[in-house]
Amino acid sequence: MSSIRAIVSNLLSMVISLLVLAILLELGLRAVYFSADPRVLVYPPVANGINGLQDSDFDSEIPPGEFRILALGASAFITRNFQPQMQALLNENPLFAEQDLKVRLVSAGIPAHMTYDSLWKYRYWYDGYDFDLVMFYHGINDARANNYPRDVFRDDYAQFSYYHRFQPAFDWIEQHPRLSRSFLVSWVMKLSLGAKTIFAPEFEREAPYNNPLDDPWRAEAGDLKTPPVFARNAEAVMELAAEREDPFLLLTYTYYVPKGYSNERFLAGELDYSFAEESVATEVWGWSHHVQAAIEAHDGVIRRIAAEHPEVLFFDMERFMPKDGEHFIDICHWTDLGQARFADGIVKALKSKPEIVQRAVDRR
Repeated sequence: MSSIRAIVSNLLSMVISLLVLAILLELGLRAVYFSADPRVLVYPPVANGINGLQDSDFDSEIPPGEFRILALGASAFITRNFQPQMQALLNENPLFAEQDLKVRLVSAGIPAHMTYDSLWKYRYWYDGYDFDLVMFYHGINDARANNYPRDVFRDDYAQFSYYHRFQPAFDWIEQHPRLSRSFLVSWVMKLSLGAKTIFAPEFEREAPYNNPLDDPWRAEAGDLKTPPVFARNAEAVMELAAEREDPFLLLTYTYYVPKGYSNERFLAGELDYSFAEESVATEVWGWSHHVQAAIEAHDGVIRRIAAEHPEVLFFDMERFMPKDGEHFIDICHWTDLGQARFADGIVKALKSKPEIVQRAVDRR
């Protein structure tokens, strides 16, 4: 009898210990993420030091005398010291200097990120934060998703193993609203789905990367599949900005491909670019003519959305940016002169709706 009692006692102790551990994990996860939405567990945490969230003085409310901008994009918003240089350029502009406003530019840019990433980052990273302006600038990275056959392409971009780790978890949370209230259950589900993605054979192949000659799927990018997805994501960010009463700026995407472009001539430095250490060959995204077609289609989406929503701020940056090597170091990244031109475009956009800047002035 004593041995049975000991076994029962040990089992009870183990059960109680597991329950205590589960409660501590549940409370700990909620404390770390400071949210009631389990989807914050799914998307990767803060990934760089220029997105505001790692600054001790970055509060949810905008301080008086500050004009806070959120830049939603990818590598263009981080390459070549974009954030500090763009912030300095805007602060020097009379639009802000004469109003005694200090621009605070928060960049969510991360290389290779796509429209889905900007939607998720804005929704989860910046929930509860106020902005005087949210800029949406995408066009080239979504083009990589076209490098898949139509029967493999997914409109949640889950043909990429990167997105496949997140989207099924989001779907599971939507389908199980009661179970997903537990952060612990959602966290375990996220880990299991991530492991499944890693070991699934169909996701061993990533999208082709800077290898235009050897990958037969490159030709699939001639069938543009991304514009509807691009549009849906852009509109979702726009709608979220409206809910949060954040002024929203839609920008077309700038690019430059010199005449006679080829991968070989790019790698040899023979083209009309101001080559820099950060210069990237167009073939990172696909064949040049396919990439250009995708950017043009995505810019067409932005122009259409802007035409349908005149309440939204819009600037056609693609037509404003000069197309030459003095402004570009590659197809989509700028020189210092290109960054200055981009800053001028932002100012021109804001001048078309002066009430946006005036709101910040009145807050002071």
